[in-house]
Amino acid sequence: MKIILIFLSILLNNQVVEDLFEQSNDFYTNGDYQNAVTGYLDILESGYESAELYFNIGNSFYKLNNIPDSNFYYEKAKSISPNDEDVLTNLSFAQNLRIDKIEVLPVTEIQNLKLSILDLFSEKGWSVTLIVLIWIMCFSSIFYILSNDSKFKRLFFSVSIIFLILSSLTIFINLEKKKLSEIKYAIIYDKEIEVWSEPNKISELKFLLHEGTKVRQVDIIQDWVSIQLENGTLGWVQLSSLKILD
Repeated sequence: MKIILIFLSILLNNQVVEDLFEQSNDFYTNGDYQNAVTGYLDILESGYESAELYFNIGNSFYKLNNIPDSNFYYEKAKSISPNDEDVLTNLSFAQNLRIDKIEVLPVTEIQNLKLSILDLFSEKGWSVTLIVLIWIMCFSSIFYILSNDSKFKRLFFSVSIIFLILSSLTIFINLEKKKLSEIKYAIIYDKEIEVWSEPNKISELKFLLHEGTKVRQVDIIQDWVSIQLENGTLGWVQLSSLKILD
């Protein structure tokens, strides 16, 4: 009986989420972007998340001309669906609203290829891929052991070796993806912030940054964050001036 009640509770919750999502979509279609945002954020607070939800939140904030929030939620959508063309396009639109134009450090062709492979799937997607490959390898090995036909034995042996190699490569990719996921980024939320050479305001003022700019979190000391820009420049800003992309 308890299991049935839990199942019904999940179904009802899913229905509530779907209804609220549709209602928020209607608000957005009718140009009521503030109510659309409110509805989407309510869904997010209920524990549900998806690339589509983050994308819609980003769209709503973009329509409200909210630079930091639109950049933040498009980045969240990208983290789940890194190759989604709509997400990448709208993220570039939001980035164009930023005041700070920071030149990205050049990368080699090998680094580009590596990033392209890693971005084929999200971290969860690569984990699922690894599980599928291991299962295929295991079944092929079992069929190889059980088969009495030499042709099938050779076939299943070859398949097992191929999927062993693919599984090994995917393990390496998963490890690399995990390393990337451990790198924390943040979006500047204050209109303008001061970037200091040390975590205090008596050190050298290096430059200013503005809302919507994406930075890499290097370290945190109390209420100060060490950041790195896309061009490699380092500095310290106050923690309250940005929002971490978890």
